[in-house]
Amino acid sequence: MESLQLQDIHLPGSASFWPLAFGWWILLVMIISVATWLVIKVIKRAKEKRHQHKILDKFKSLEKKLKTKPSNATIAEINTLLRQLAITYYPRTEVASLTGSDWLYFLDESGSTHEFSRGAGRILIEAPYQLENQLENQTDDHIENLNINEFLPLIQNWAKKIVRGNSHG
Repeated sequence: MESLQLQDIHLPGSASFWPLAFGWWILLVMIISVATWLVIKVIKRAKEKRHQHKILDKFKSLEKKLKTKPSNATIAEINTLLRQLAITYYPRTEVASLTGSDWLYFLDESGSTHEFSRGAGRILIEAPYQLENQLENQTDDHIENLNINEFLPLIQNWAKKIVRGNSHG
């Protein structure tokens, strides 16, 4: 009988890292997508924070101005800043056209108060009409119906509530 000569056992080569299997490609795409989403979210949040601080700082400077030398112009600036803040956090179509009592009711509703339409916040719609009287009398240091001790906390609380309540976390 003839004997067969056997060859040595050849082991397969080690598994290659490349090319990646399909599952690894899916995992890689998912990791990159999530990382990109997180970076965008962090950048957006940082921009919102800067914007919030900028608005609140502007309110602080206007409050100082109102305390040192009350004027209808300062109240008008505060009203403008309130409107800008409202337009930032609420639909423009809902806020931009509001005037007079409707504007005060919006501030009341969004700030969970009634002090704009029935309290110290009424000065926001009364002050512009006092401007004509001040020009005639040439006085700018007295604003009729302005109670700074009630008005400023009302404005501060509304601004903080809107900014913090509408922050995306």
